[in-house]
Amino acid sequence: MVPFKTGMVVVGQDFCGRQEEIRKLKAEIKRCSRVCLLGERRIGKTSLVHETVRRLRGTSLVFIDFLGVKSPDGAVRRVIDGIFASATESLLPRLMKTFSVLRPVIGIDPFTNAPTLSLAPGTKPGMETLEEALETLGKLKRTVVFLDEFQSLLDLPREERDDLISRMRSRIQLHAASPYIFAGSVRNDMDRMFFDPASPFYKSAIRFELGPLTRTEFSRFLADSFGASRRTLSDDLLEEIFDLCHDVPGDVQRLCQCLWDETEPGDSLDSAALTRALRRLFSNEERSYTILLEYVSAQQLKCLRALADRRGSSSLNGDFSALTGIAAESSVRRAVNSLVKKRILFQQGTQYRFCDPFFGAWIRYKRL
Repeated sequence: MVPFKTGMVVVGQDFCGRQEEIRKLKAEIKRCSRVCLLGERRIGKTSLVHETVRRLRGTSLVFIDFLGVKSPDGAVRRVIDGIFASATESLLPRLMKTFSVLRPVIGIDPFTNAPTLSLAPGTKPGMETLEEALETLGKLKRTVVFLDEFQSLLDLPREERDDLISRMRSRIQLHAASPYIFAGSVRNDMDRMFFDPASPFYKSAIRFELGPLTRTEFSRFLADSFGASRRTLSDDLLEEIFDLCHDVPGDVQRLCQCLWDETEPGDSLDSAALTRALRRLFSNEERSYTILLEYVSAQQLKCLRALADRRGSSSLNGDFSALTGIAAESSVRRAVNSLVKKRILFQQGTQYRFCDPFFGAWIRYKRL
């Protein structure tokens, strides 16, 4: 079985390191704090929260994911779905009564045979339902409420968005016995929500930043994972993998999964195997990368090429502008900032890099 997990929450023996982060997050949960958890996508925020709660005996988790939410009704539905998904069998009758106007449907989980609750198709819950849902959250005992990709609410129509966020804040502030974790991958948007005086959530949560795993602890984990299937790799190859992936754990796992697929038990992994793994990954992602290019202008593509030539990371200095071939530095900055808004590039301080490092590597490989 492939030892590398991608695109999913990992806990238990599949979870690597983060002992200090878990210790700090446990302490905040026990204090029923509000935590603003910042970190780019695939850095491990969701797995960290799930693993931390798993280690807290008698504590449950309500997981609400706002990624890609398109409407206020959709946001409310995400909250209700999160409550329903975490409900114990004994809680289902109460939830059926609370949300009876939404015609909830009882079903059976095909994997566990446990009863489940879901909203009827086509149901559009409104703001009054949101307040009922939040009131329900406040009544849950020993439960962590985890709101993932919380900054996605800023993409909703402004007037409705402001009403929704204000209602959430007014209710959540009353839940003194409930710990809340607000996670986000877009730093500027999360800062607007929690550190801008104009925001309802201003200074309502402590800042908790999650960076990459240390290479030392991650190297041991990866070497052991390959070793379990009698594959070995050098420290130099691991360093090359980390560099390619900018140390993002989710991307490291993606590449290692392809590396595992391209090798056999007993192999000593080398750069040639890594090249084959990258080509496999490019083949898997070819369609999505091609579609992504359809949303990129000619000038933006020039910036992507230049950034790819810089191994996927650069500041917007004069040398970078010259590499793009665009005459005006202001045009370069506009193009790059547009790519950040499209979630193709990620900005950290003065540095810009690909949200998906393999997209940059693919651009170099295709010589676009």
